[in-house]
Amino acid sequence: MTSQSVLQREIETLPPKYFNEVVNFVEYLQKKAQQEAVEMAAAGKRDKELINRYADELNKEMEDVLSYQTLDI
Repeated sequence: MTSQSVLQREIETLPPKYFNEVVNFVEYLQKKAQQEAVEMAAAGKRDKELINRYADELNKEMEDVLSYQTLDI
């Protein structure tokens, strides 16, 4: 991954005629990052809702699994 300072230096070496293209690309990246953050938050919310909906069943299954484990001392 390229660091921000390296990327900034590279951008500064571009001819001025590419300025608008760089600005448009940066805006695209910002929108894409924001969209992905929203999608991840929604996925996290759905996961939490599913876990909460099935919490009792999941806890019973976990207790069952743990009941088969023994301490080898």
